[in-house]
Amino acid sequence: MNIRLPVAFTDHHEQVVRKHLVGVERLTKDDWRLLIEAMDSLRRAEIVESGRRESFSAVYDRLVDAVYADETIERLFALADPEAEGERLRAAVARRIMNDLRTTGLWRADVPASQWITAFCLYWWQVFVKGYVFEISIYRDLDKSGIHYAHHDLRKRRARFSKHDLEIMSFRGDVKTSTYFVFTRRTEALAHDFYITRMYHANARRWYQVVWLTPAFWSLLNGEPTPVAYNFVWQVLPNVAQITLRGRHFVIVLYDEWKQRVIAQQRKGID
Repeated sequence: MNIRLPVAFTDHHEQVVRKHLVGVERLTKDDWRLLIEAMDSLRRAEIVESGRRESFSAVYDRLVDAVYADETIERLFALADPEAEGERLRAAVARRIMNDLRTTGLWRADVPASQWITAFCLYWWQVFVKGYVFEISIYRDLDKSGIHYAHHDLRKRRARFSKHDLEIMSFRGDVKTSTYFVFTRRTEALAHDFYITRMYHANARRWYQVVWLTPAFWSLLNGEPTPVAYNFVWQVLPNVAQITLRGRHFVIVLYDEWKQRVIAQQRKGID
Protein backbone atom coordinates (compact mmCIF):
# COMPACT_ATOMS: atom_id res chain seq x y z
CA MET A 1 0.00 0.00 0.00
CA ASN A 2 1.30 3.43 -0.99
CA ILE A 3 -0.07 6.69 0.40
CA ARG A 4 0.37 9.84 -1.66
CA LEU A 5 0.10 13.08 0.26
CA PRO A 6 -0.79 16.34 -1.51
CA VAL A 7 2.01 18.84 -2.10
CA ALA A 8 0.11 21.34 0.08
CA PHE A 9 0.49 19.00 3.09
CA THR A 10 3.58 20.47 4.76
CA ASP A 11 5.94 19.36 7.52
CA HIS A 12 4.06 21.70 9.88
CA HIS A 13 0.84 19.91 8.96
CA GLU A 14 2.45 16.54 9.71
CA GLN A 15 3.58 17.75 13.12
CA VAL A 16 0.18 19.08 14.17
CA VAL A 17 -1.63 15.93 12.97
CA ARG A 18 0.73 13.77 15.03
CA LYS A 19 0.13 16.07 17.99
CA HIS A 20 -3.63 15.65 17.57
CA LEU A 21 -3.29 11.85 17.53
CA VAL A 22 -1.55 11.99 20.91
CA GLY A 23 -4.30 14.13 22.48
CA VAL A 24 -6.39 17.20 21.73
CA GLU A 25 -5.47 18.78 25.08
CA ARG A 26 -1.99 19.39 23.69
CA LEU A 27 -3.22 21.70 20.92
CA THR A 28 -2.96 25.48 21.11
CA LYS A 29 -5.30 27.92 19.35
CA ASP A 30 -2.80 28.24 16.49
CA ASP A 31 -2.45 24.44 16.36
CA TRP A 32 -6.21 24.09 15.85
CA ARG A 33 -6.18 26.48 12.91
CA LEU A 34 -3.26 24.59 11.36
CA LEU A 35 -4.99 21.25 12.00
CA ILE A 36 -8.12 22.41 10.18
CA GLU A 37 -5.95 23.38 7.22
CA ALA A 38 -4.10 20.05 7.37
CA MET A 39 -7.27 17.96 7.41
CA ASP A 40 -8.75 19.91 4.53
CA SER A 41 -5.54 19.25 2.59
CA LEU A 42 -5.67 15.51 3.36
CA ARG A 43 -9.00 15.22 1.57
CA ARG A 44 -6.91 15.07 -1.61
CA ALA A 45 -4.46 12.46 -0.30
CA GLU A 46 -4.67 9.09 -2.06
CA ILE A 47 -4.21 5.43 -1.24
CA VAL A 48 -2.69 3.49 -4.13
CA GLU A 49 -2.78 -0.30 -4.06
CA SER A 50 -2.80 -2.92 -6.83
CA GLY A 51 -3.19 -0.20 -9.44
CA ARG A 52 -6.28 1.30 -7.75
CA ARG A 53 -6.43 4.83 -6.36
CA GLU A 54 -8.84 6.12 -3.74
CA SER A 55 -8.85 9.52 -2.06
CA PHE A 56 -8.95 9.84 1.72
CA SER A 57 -12.28 11.61 1.30
CA ALA A 58 -13.71 8.64 -0.61
CA VAL A 59 -12.40 6.20 2.02
CA TYR A 60 -14.13 8.20 4.76
CA ASP A 61 -17.41 8.25 2.83
CA ARG A 62 -17.25 4.49 2.21
CA LEU A 63 -15.99 3.17 5.56
CA VAL A 64 -17.27 5.77 8.01
CA ASP A 65 -20.09 7.98 6.76
CA ALA A 66 -21.98 5.30 4.82
CA VAL A 67 -21.70 2.84 7.72
CA TYR A 68 -22.13 4.93 10.86
CA ALA A 69 -23.69 8.34 10.07
CA ASP A 70 -27.40 7.48 9.97
CA GLU A 71 -27.20 5.13 12.95
CA THR A 72 -25.33 7.69 15.05
CA ILE A 73 -27.72 10.54 14.28
CA GLU A 74 -30.66 8.37 15.31
CA ARG A 75 -28.89 7.55 18.56
CA LEU A 76 -28.11 11.23 19.18
CA PHE A 77 -31.79 12.11 18.78
CA ALA A 78 -32.62 9.42 21.34
CA LEU A 79 -30.33 10.95 23.98
CA ALA A 80 -31.95 13.10 26.65
CA ASP A 81 -28.88 15.36 26.72
CA PRO A 82 -26.75 14.99 23.57
CA GLU A 83 -24.17 17.53 24.77
CA ALA A 84 -23.55 15.54 27.96
CA GLU A 85 -23.81 12.05 26.47
CA GLY A 86 -22.64 12.48 22.88
CA GLU A 87 -18.92 12.13 23.62
CA ARG A 88 -19.37 8.60 24.94
CA LEU A 89 -21.19 7.65 21.75
CA ARG A 90 -18.51 9.27 19.57
CA ALA A 91 -15.73 7.38 21.34
CA ALA A 92 -17.55 4.04 21.08
CA VAL A 93 -18.01 4.42 17.32
CA ALA A 94 -14.42 5.67 16.93
CA ARG A 95 -13.21 2.35 18.35
CA ARG A 96 -15.30 0.52 15.76
CA ILE A 97 -13.83 2.72 13.02
CA MET A 98 -10.30 1.88 14.20
CA ASN A 99 -11.15 -1.82 14.08
CA ASP A 100 -12.53 -1.41 10.54
CA LEU A 101 -9.33 0.33 9.42
CA ARG A 102 -7.26 -2.55 10.81
CA THR A 103 -9.52 -5.20 9.28
CA THR A 104 -9.38 -3.62 5.82
CA GLY A 105 -5.60 -3.20 6.04
CA LEU A 106 -5.73 0.60 5.88
CA TRP A 107 -4.08 0.90 9.28
CA ARG A 108 -0.93 -1.20 9.48
CA ALA A 109 1.87 -0.98 12.02
CA ASP A 110 4.43 -1.76 9.29
CA VAL A 111 3.23 1.18 7.14
CA PRO A 112 3.95 4.40 9.09
CA ALA A 113 2.10 6.50 6.50
CA SER A 114 -1.13 4.68 7.37
CA GLN A 115 -1.33 6.97 10.40
CA TRP A 116 -2.54 9.72 8.05
CA ILE A 117 -5.71 7.92 6.93
CA THR A 118 -6.35 6.91 10.55
CA ALA A 119 -5.96 10.48 11.77
CA PHE A 120 -8.14 11.75 8.91
CA CYS A 121 -11.03 9.38 9.63
CA LEU A 122 -10.97 9.91 13.39
CA TYR A 123 -10.75 13.70 13.04
CA TRP A 124 -13.70 13.99 10.64
CA TRP A 125 -15.72 11.57 12.74
CA GLN A 126 -15.14 13.81 15.76
CA VAL A 127 -16.19 16.85 13.71
CA PHE A 128 -19.30 14.99 12.51
CA VAL A 129 -20.51 14.02 15.98
CA LYS A 130 -19.68 17.35 17.64
CA GLY A 131 -21.43 19.19 14.81
CA TYR A 132 -24.66 17.23 15.03
CA VAL A 133 -24.68 17.23 18.84
CA PHE A 134 -24.57 21.03 18.74
CA GLU A 135 -27.11 21.30 15.93
CA ILE A 136 -29.64 19.01 17.64
CA SER A 137 -29.18 20.93 20.90
CA ILE A 138 -29.80 24.25 19.13
CA TYR A 139 -32.99 22.97 17.49
CA ARG A 140 -34.29 21.70 20.81
CA ASP A 141 -33.56 25.06 22.40
CA LEU A 142 -35.25 27.00 19.58
CA ASP A 143 -38.30 24.75 19.95
CA LYS A 144 -38.35 25.33 23.71
CA SER A 145 -38.02 29.09 23.18
CA GLY A 146 -41.01 29.18 20.84
CA ILE A 147 -39.12 30.54 17.84
CA HIS A 148 -40.72 29.83 14.47
CA TYR A 149 -38.20 28.31 12.07
CA ALA A 150 -37.67 25.52 9.54
CA HIS A 151 -34.66 23.22 9.36
CA HIS A 152 -33.36 20.41 7.19
CA ASP A 153 -34.13 16.85 8.23
CA LEU A 154 -30.97 15.46 9.79
CA ARG A 155 -32.31 11.93 9.51
CA LYS A 156 -32.21 12.13 5.70
CA ARG A 157 -28.77 11.97 4.13
CA ARG A 158 -29.62 14.17 1.14
CA ALA A 159 -31.14 16.82 3.42
CA ARG A 160 -27.99 16.84 5.59
CA PHE A 161 -26.06 18.09 2.57
CA SER A 162 -28.44 20.98 1.87
CA LYS A 163 -26.89 24.39 1.28
CA HIS A 164 -28.18 25.75 4.60
CA ASP A 165 -29.28 24.25 7.90
CA LEU A 166 -32.24 26.39 8.90
CA GLU A 167 -34.41 29.36 7.96
CA ILE A 168 -35.79 32.06 10.25
CA MET A 169 -37.84 35.04 9.06
CA SER A 170 -36.86 34.18 5.46
CA PHE A 171 -33.15 34.38 6.35
CA ARG A 172 -30.99 31.31 5.76
CA GLY A 173 -28.40 30.16 8.25
CA ASP A 174 -26.01 27.47 9.43
CA VAL A 175 -25.19 25.97 12.82
CA LYS A 176 -21.43 25.70 13.48
CA THR A 177 -19.68 24.32 16.55
CA SER A 178 -17.11 27.13 16.47
CA THR A 179 -15.80 29.82 14.16
CA TYR A 180 -13.58 27.25 12.41
CA PHE A 181 -15.76 27.83 9.35
CA VAL A 182 -14.13 31.25 8.95
CA PHE A 183 -10.75 29.62 8.34
CA THR A 184 -11.65 26.80 5.93
CA ARG A 185 -11.24 27.21 2.20
CA ARG A 186 -14.48 25.34 1.53
CA THR A 187 -16.53 28.09 3.20
CA GLU A 188 -14.66 31.10 1.89
CA ALA A 189 -17.80 32.74 0.55
CA LEU A 190 -19.53 33.10 3.96
CA ALA A 191 -22.71 33.13 1.94
CA HIS A 192 -25.39 32.71 4.62
CA ASP A 193 -27.46 35.37 6.36
CA PHE A 194 -26.58 34.11 9.83
CA TYR A 195 -24.47 31.57 11.72
CA ILE A 196 -25.31 30.18 15.15
CA THR A 197 -21.95 29.28 16.61
CA ARG A 198 -19.64 29.47 19.62
CA MET A 199 -16.68 31.74 20.36
CA TYR A 200 -13.99 31.23 22.98
CA HIS A 201 -13.19 34.06 25.40
CA ALA A 202 -9.57 33.45 26.41
CA ASN A 203 -9.62 35.76 29.45
CA ALA A 204 -12.85 34.26 30.79
CA ARG A 205 -11.68 30.76 29.79
CA ARG A 206 -15.10 29.76 28.53
CA TRP A 207 -17.15 29.35 25.37
CA TYR A 208 -20.06 31.63 24.54
CA GLN A 209 -22.88 30.89 22.15
CA VAL A 210 -23.19 33.73 19.66
CA VAL A 211 -24.89 34.54 16.39
CA TRP A 212 -23.20 36.14 13.42
CA LEU A 213 -25.73 37.81 11.15
CA THR A 214 -25.79 40.16 8.21
CA PRO A 215 -26.71 43.82 8.71
CA ALA A 216 -29.88 43.13 6.67
CA PHE A 217 -31.06 40.56 9.24
CA TRP A 218 -29.92 42.70 12.17
CA SER A 219 -31.81 45.75 10.85
CA LEU A 220 -35.07 43.92 11.60
CA LEU A 221 -34.00 43.24 15.18
CA ASN A 222 -33.01 46.84 16.04
CA GLY A 223 -30.03 48.12 18.00
CA GLU A 224 -26.80 49.90 17.11
CA PRO A 225 -23.73 47.64 16.88
CA THR A 226 -20.22 48.85 17.75
CA PRO A 227 -17.67 48.44 14.91
CA VAL A 228 -14.54 46.56 15.97
CA ALA A 229 -11.73 44.50 14.40
CA TYR A 230 -12.39 40.75 14.60
CA ASN A 231 -9.33 40.11 16.79
CA PHE A 232 -10.65 42.61 19.38
CA VAL A 233 -14.30 41.59 19.34
CA TRP A 234 -14.27 40.67 23.05
CA GLN A 235 -13.55 44.30 23.85
CA VAL A 236 -17.15 44.95 22.73
CA LEU A 237 -19.03 41.74 23.53
CA PRO A 238 -21.35 41.10 25.36
CA ASN A 239 -22.56 44.35 23.77
CA VAL A 240 -23.46 44.01 20.09
CA ALA A 241 -20.41 44.17 17.80
CA GLN A 242 -19.95 44.61 14.07
CA ILE A 243 -16.94 43.24 12.19
CA THR A 244 -15.76 43.19 8.60
CA LEU A 245 -14.32 39.90 7.35
CA ARG A 246 -13.41 38.95 3.78
CA GLY A 247 -15.17 42.05 2.54
CA ARG A 248 -18.44 41.24 4.34
CA HIS A 249 -20.01 42.91 7.35
CA PHE A 250 -21.33 40.80 10.22
CA VAL A 251 -23.08 41.76 13.42
CA ILE A 252 -22.14 39.52 16.37
CA VAL A 253 -24.59 39.19 19.25
CA LEU A 254 -24.88 36.77 22.16
CA TYR A 255 -27.21 33.89 21.33
CA ASP A 256 -29.69 34.51 24.15
CA GLU A 257 -30.07 38.19 23.24
CA TRP A 258 -30.55 37.27 19.58
CA LYS A 259 -33.28 34.80 20.55
CA GLN A 260 -35.15 37.42 22.56
CA ARG A 261 -35.00 39.90 19.68
CA VAL A 262 -36.22 37.28 17.19
CA ILE A 263 -39.07 36.28 19.50
CA ALA A 264 -40.10 39.93 19.89
CA GLN A 265 -40.04 40.47 16.13
CA GLN A 266 -42.02 37.31 15.42
CA ARG A 267 -44.64 38.31 17.99
CA LYS A 268 -44.97 41.69 16.27
CA GLY A 269 -45.70 39.88 13.03
CA ILE A 270 -48.41 37.81 14.71
CA ASP A 271 -49.97 40.86 16.36
